[in-house]
Amino acid sequence: MSSPAPALSLRDDPDWSGAAEVLIEGCAHLPTPEERVRWLERLCLSLGDTLYPAFLQVLCRVGEHGDAAAQKAVADTLVLALQTGRLPAGRHTAWGAMRAAGAAGGTRAMGPIEYLCAWHAQPDARGPLGATAFDRAARAVLGLVSHSDAARRLYCAKLLGDAQDPLGGAWSRGTRQALQAMARTWAAAASPQRAAADAVDAFLAELKRGDGGGVARIAGGWIPPPALR
Repeated sequence: MSSPAPALSLRDDPDWSGAAEVLIEGCAHLPTPEERVRWLERLCLSLGDTLYPAFLQVLCRVGEHGDAAAQKAVADTLVLALQTGRLPAGRHTAWGAMRAAGAAGGTRAMGPIEYLCAWHAQPDARGPLGATAFDRAARAVLGLVSHSDAARRLYCAKLLGDAQDPLGGAWSRGTRQALQAMARTWAAAASPQRAAADAVDAFLAELKRGDGGGVARIAGGWIPPPALR
């Protein structure tokens, strides 16, 4: 009988650039769309829920520093994952579970953008993702997805669907309104270069207007921004 695999932990000095290059290589050079989506899934599953923020940091690295071809390769793989319902997700405490102790189904699986929004607007026991860190991370991930117009349209539809589902229990009313503002602004953006920034600004403005059910105002709760290497 084989022994269980040891739990993974984040290194003190992660090689974010190396991890981003591994992700890009698979998305750009594997021969079939199915293999590319499986590559994305395996990368995320190998980390597990605890280290899902590390997967988000890799996406941020690609979104901030990848060239246009690299970003499009990853964005095209994300659209395939969206189309087949296999977008890599992490689990975050649902709003309903935070408001009612012992509620069934206390966490929800969330894709990269939803996870960042929940972490900032509806922090759980891990603490909040601060406004500055959220702004930087969300712009990077939305900017990455925006390199594929199909991915952007699909993700906008997904966010609108989440925002219009009050019975799912994942979101407070204030956060659902902010998600709706993000999705509509993102979908309407005339320039891909401005799409991400405008969408994140719309989310934060709407969240502040409604107070987001307890929006995080402090910095912290995020893997430190990586230095270029």
